[in-house]
Amino acid sequence: MSSSPLKIRGKELKFPVDWEFRIVVESDREGAVKTEIKSCLKKHQLDTDVHAGNRSGSGRFVTLKVATTLQDRKTLDTLSANFAQIEGVKFLL
Repeated sequence: MSSSPLKIRGKELKFPVDWEFRIVVESDREGAVKTEIKSCLKKHQLDTDVHAGNRSGSGRFVTLKVATTLQDRKTLDTLSANFAQIEGVKFLL
């Protein structure tokens, strides 16, 4: 986990920040992944919903969206790492 400033489009990200995770998952694991994501959020005392977004043309993948306010870079990095380790998650945006 980096301590250097995080830049988005050339601008330094300031915390707290409103952030939306977009998590691309295998469609057949959608329910289980949602449950795991909610568990991760609860561990960080974040009360937010997980919403389904777009589905791939083949229907094999779905994007799950999680919008929340993050208080610091450590929480962003930790949640990103936790989400990425969930079985069925292909990648994060």
